[in-house]
Amino acid sequence: MNEFSVLISIYYKESPLYFREALNSVFAQTLQPAEIVLVKDGPLTPELDAVIEEYSTRYPIFKIVTNETNLGLGLALAKGLSACSYEYVARMDTDDLIAPTRFEKEIRKLDEGYDVVSCWTKIFEDDLSHILCVRARPEFHDDIVRLAKRRSPINHPGAVFRKSAVLKAGNYQHCLLFEDYHLWVRMILSGAKFYNVPEPLYYFRYTSAAMKRRGGFQYMVTETKTMFYFYKLGFYSFADFIINTMMRSSIRIMPLKLRSWMLHKSWERQKPQKPRCQRLCMGIKCLKNGCC
Repeated sequence: MNEFSVLISIYYKESPLYFREALNSVFAQTLQPAEIVLVKDGPLTPELDAVIEEYSTRYPIFKIVTNETNLGLGLALAKGLSACSYEYVARMDTDDLIAPTRFEKEIRKLDEGYDVVSCWTKIFEDDLSHILCVRARPEFHDDIVRLAKRRSPINHPGAVFRKSAVLKAGNYQHCLLFEDYHLWVRMILSGAKFYNVPEPLYYFRYTSAAMKRRGGFQYMVTETKTMFYFYKLGFYSFADFIINTMMRSSIRIMPLKLRSWMLHKSWERQKPQKPRCQRLCMGIKCLKNGCC
């Protein structure tokens, strides 16, 4: 398999504990990266700097890119991608976890000729014993493109991609809160091929702060502008733009508690199913039902 970079951006609000756990899951991979490009997006806390110092000393594969001020995720990742030494690049966030085989399985698909490869996501709260749901995404390119007409079809921090394909589409750009969706649409239009590994290899940490960021008037305005941009690009039809705007705007302006309740209800429908004997007979009639 080809050597690859891991691209991470960090800013001052991140948790040192979660950051340490995220790095540990990277170094527990069955396929190890050749380098980790870490973008310090503005000044960090002493605690975060201490974690970076510790791990960069222990693992001399870090390449640190420093922004004097906070540029935002899109521009920080664009700068970090330019610093990546390898054609294959894996994304990772600073507060999430990954399955030990994530890099191995995704990189193998890049070797098969895809430009962007991601995976399903387990959403958890507190720790991995508390799984809220498994978020699935279509496996194959044509289905991924169809889903992109309605929402982002790729789990961004769980993605690996070809650096050249991202640069061909114009690299990451500033699009507050929608940097990933913005990039995927441009890559689709530039001819990139997508694939999702049908396994939950990425573990997304749910927090109330993340939920709060995904709503409100400003979020709605930014999202509407992004969708109008997709219409101007020719990716959305006018009907796509109107339908998506109406559906999404009604949710974004809901009170936080109502949005949170709806989200948790949707997660309940996506929770992994219990074994059949637990769902139907609770272990009492296992032999009769033949489910054990």
